[in-house]
Amino acid sequence: MIVLRAVYQGVADHFPFRWSEWVMLWPSFGMWIVLQVDPNMFATSPSFHALASWGNEGQWAIVLAACGVCRLTALTINGTFRGFAYSPHIRAAASIIGALVWSQVSLGFLLSYFGGGALSGAIIWSTLVLVEVVNIHRSWADISRHRQGHG
Repeated sequence: MIVLRAVYQGVADHFPFRWSEWVMLWPSFGMWIVLQVDPNMFATSPSFHALASWGNEGQWAIVLAACGVCRLTALTINGTFRGFAYSPHIRAAASIIGALVWSQVSLGFLLSYFGGGALSGAIIWSTLVLVEVVNIHRSWADISRHRQGHG
């Protein structure tokens, strides 16, 4: 129980500074859930054509779950182990993984647009890439502060 309290307190203390990283858990785990509930989702719209050509719903679900687990692990480490010097590096890695995943999803929707899909998917999903770029910047800023002795 003491360990859970320490994890909770650390996460709660860091949440105001890391909220955009916590928000990024939702698309990863949310889409993982959707792909479990609707294993034929890619057949519902031509907007999913490129994503379907790169992998089926089950494979994408695994990628999205792994992305979410990386993020959750990074944020838990960050909140729980305050003195851990590599915490911002782990957060940066999780954000880079997120940016890569969301870039591929965005590219898939963009390519599908040229085959009859909706362009809106590329716009919406690329917004997540922009959020991840901000998260990467914040993580690298924390790394810089640690190196200068201010963190």
